[in-house]
Amino acid sequence: MRNAYGDFSKYYDYLGWNKFARSAAIRIKSFIKLRGVKPKSILDFACGTGELKKAMGKSNIRYVGVDVSAGMLKVARGKCPGAKFIRDDAASVRLKEKFDMVLFLFDSANHLNSLTHLKKMFKNARRHLSDDGTFIFDILTDIGLERWEHIDIRRTDKYTVISNGYYYPDDLSADIFIEAFVKKGNKYDRVYQKIVERTYPPADIFNALTEAGFLKVLVSSYNPDEELEEASRLWFVCG
Repeated sequence: MRNAYGDFSKYYDYLGWNKFARSAAIRIKSFIKLRGVKPKSILDFACGTGELKKAMGKSNIRYVGVDVSAGMLKVARGKCPGAKFIRDDAASVRLKEKFDMVLFLFDSANHLNSLTHLKKMFKNARRHLSDDGTFIFDILTDIGLERWEHIDIRRTDKYTVISNGYYYPDDLSADIFIEAFVKKGNKYDRVYQKIVERTYPPADIFNALTEAGFLKVLVSSYNPDEELEEASRLWFVCG
């Protein structure tokens, strides 16, 4: 996977990038409640700073988080000392157990740089899923990536964040640049991160999931105010 966060990881939560994990946790808990079957285990691929684990609250669900970023995992281990975190790539890691729920959230699928890589990831998710398990992931669409084509500035008394991006419609990809200045006494720490993201036509995603062995695939718009055809982010539930 690309975009292994370095110095940015220690400010990731502080700058507000953990908000998606909290909203996703609400949606996942609602799904579990609606389904009526509580998973005994969760595998969280690209777990980042462990915010999802924290937001899910205390439970007896066995949780394992996997991420390629040492910086992200350092934050995660400090935040969730009782959870297990492994540094590895979501598409290639091999664990000696299966899980009732496998997650791959917050643009993680967009970080995969080819359809071949995406297919490999889906197959690995299926490999680690129990027979009646559920695989959940989200992905930004071309509409979502195109929205990075602007300059955004967020200012507080503690930091300033400047983000902008370039969308390339011919290959459905975007270069995203994030620069932050975090106040430290009378000085500022500068943090810079470049992120490369790519999306894929829904038909290619469905075919890749079918090839990986998923028999049931449900898709919805993550934003309930957006129609499926105009969604900026898609939410997939697979089994």
